[in-house]
This record gives sequence, structure tokens and C-alpha cells, in this order.
Amino acid sequence: MKLAEVHTLYKTNARSIPDMMRQAAESIETETDEHDKTKAMIAVQLSDDGEIQIYGWGETDDLSAIGTLTKAIHQLAETE
Repeated sequence: MKLAEVHTLYKTNARSIPDMMRQAAESIETETDEHDKTKAMIAVQLSDDGEIQIYGWGETDDLSAIGTLTKAIHQLAETE
């Protein structure tokens, strides 16, 4: 069985979640009408005690968040 390729989710500041969130926000703010503009963002927060909090911004509700997270799981897990 071949393992899926690991996709790098960041290039810098991997241990600084606030810095990474700022980088994501700056990326969204620089989008222009010529870009495929961001319409939703979903974040999953995992605490040391195992508690999970899910945040959604933009055009999202529970059902669309489930769909977006499922699509992301498939993208991360796909093999060549």
C-alpha cells in the first residue's frame, strides 16, 4: 500500500498559530476581483485536553462546514 503524499500546510511560523492566522487574513485581504475570491474559511481548534472547537467564517453554516472539511480530508488523503 502506498502512503499519500504529505502536503505542507505552512512555510513559516508553524508554531505560532496567531501568526499563521494573520498570514491567512493578509492573503485574503490582497485578493482582487481577478482572483478566485475566498468565500468561506473553516478552522478546527484542538486544545491540550482534546477539546475541539470549530469556527466558520464567510458563506458557511453547519452543513457547508461539514462539506468543506470533508473535501479537505479527501484532498489531504488522496493518493497518486
